[in-house]
Amino acid sequence: MTVSFTSRLSAAAAPLKHAWEHTVGSSRAVLALRADWQEQLQRCHDELGFRHVRFHALLTDDMGTLISHEEKPLYSFFNADRIWDFLLSNGMRPFVELGIMPEMLASGPETVFHFRGNITPPAPSDAGPAA
Repeated sequence: MTVSFTSRLSAAAAPLKHAWEHTVGSSRAVLALRADWQEQLQRCHDELGFRHVRFHALLTDDMGTLISHEEKPLYSFFNADRIWDFLLSNGMRPFVELGIMPEMLASGPETVFHFRGNITPPAPSDAGPAA
């Protein structure tokens, strides 16, 4: 893949938005379901002024977003909704990375990190889950 960037040096200067100054990084989305995580994030918001939180793995198996029930996919956004409700009710907004594939949709077994997040693309719809 080729990426090209251009710049007009003769254009008027504009301030650089420092989004990172108001964003705190977390880890996996499942941690946002923990009471201690929520208390700490609330302190980050109240005492330090953070307005955004970044996390990943919203669709992983430990979030329960997609499971196999009687050989059929069963979707549940209950835990994701709980996270969103918490964040929005406390004045926070999420930055979410969707880079981890639910095992049931994965095309292969390749993983990263200690929690073994699957990083393969989705399998074709007529294929079964990754072995």
